[in-house]
Amino acid sequence: MLLYAEIQKIFKSKKFLIALIVTIVLNLLYCLLLYNMSNQSVEFTKKYIADTEKSIKELQKKLEKEKDEKVKKIYQEQINSLNRIVQEEKIKIQYISNPKKEVEERAQYYRIMYENSKKTGDFRELEINKINYQILSKNISKGKYYIYGRKFDGWYYLLSQSYAIAFLMIIILALLIGSNIVSDEYKEGTVKILRTLPVKRSNIILSKYIATVLTVFALIIGMQLIFFIVLNLKAGTFKYFDVYYDWISKYKMIGFEIYPVLDNVKLLNLLESCLLQLITEIILIVAIVGAVIFFSTIFENGTFASISFFAIIVAISIFRQRLLVVKKPLLKLLSLIFPWELEEVYTNSLQQHIQWIYASFYVVVVLNLLLTAIFVLAAIKIFENREKLS
Repeated sequence: MLLYAEIQKIFKSKKFLIALIVTIVLNLLYCLLLYNMSNQSVEFTKKYIADTEKSIKELQKKLEKEKDEKVKKIYQEQINSLNRIVQEEKIKIQYISNPKKEVEERAQYYRIMYENSKKTGDFRELEINKINYQILSKNISKGKYYIYGRKFDGWYYLLSQSYAIAFLMIIILALLIGSNIVSDEYKEGTVKILRTLPVKRSNIILSKYIATVLTVFALIIGMQLIFFIVLNLKAGTFKYFDVYYDWISKYKMIGFEIYPVLDNVKLLNLLESCLLQLITEIILIVAIVGAVIFFSTIFENGTFASISFFAIIVAISIFRQRLLVVKKPLLKLLSLIFPWELEEVYTNSLQQHIQWIYASFYVVVVLNLLLTAIFVLAAIKIFENREKLS
């Protein structure tokens, strides 16, 4: 009953209307950006190839002058990586109007690169090339030649939000709806009425927390699903749900060193990748709202609550990369708090970036849920203590 009353209060407030408008506008602007990017993809790719080739020439000059063998090896690895990118981008240009031939050529390219990696003994390249070859081969066997990101559709819209866009929207909506949800009770004096209710004080905070989570969830996930369905219906791309899109590499951990196991991988299709992103967003909503409620309970002014929370986000953002190079592995876990690039959480890139810890999807989930519990329990304790003091 208390939860229902809190949800009703949120829905009737001006802030909910503002949040709804902000959600729609941000999604429309994002769609416009993606549409323009997809139309300019050919020109952008050509410029990207030219810039990358320029970087390769600069690295080759450095390589020729360098005498230190270790540094030369690093330069050579960078050159090889950039050459691989150039070849991939040239394939995009060459076969942009022929997706079938493009996928077949890509598969052939990764097969050749895999054979070359076996000869050179580059284990990381060996893994990347083999799995990419497997992904494309499976798509060819299904007779589906879909290239992610080539057309403006629902898959592209949803998965591309993993790069900080969804994170930004969650923060904006959590602050709009939750930053005043407790502090307003003090400001308006209604907290005295709440204290007369025959309910546990913990239930008051929990109902506010759950109501905020459900509202942000409905706005973020609900709006994404609406845009996703409409864009896929318009582009006719729902049929590609089982096309393989990405992969997760299983890692063996010895201490805090990570060793990839080549043949133990999980291929992800478009649908699985989208579902994992939505799950990650839900975890992020739960964690961020917990932090917002905590600050809203501390301060009687919602503005101070918003500023404090925003300061924490900025601090985490600034020190995130620095935390990765500290000597104590447990401190590196702090870099996984409020992950802004959601794709890093559920694909192979997280393990590539963080080689010192077992940074899997499950670690990120557990860490952020633990943080949520701390924030919510602390908010309950502060609320109870305030009642004793008043």
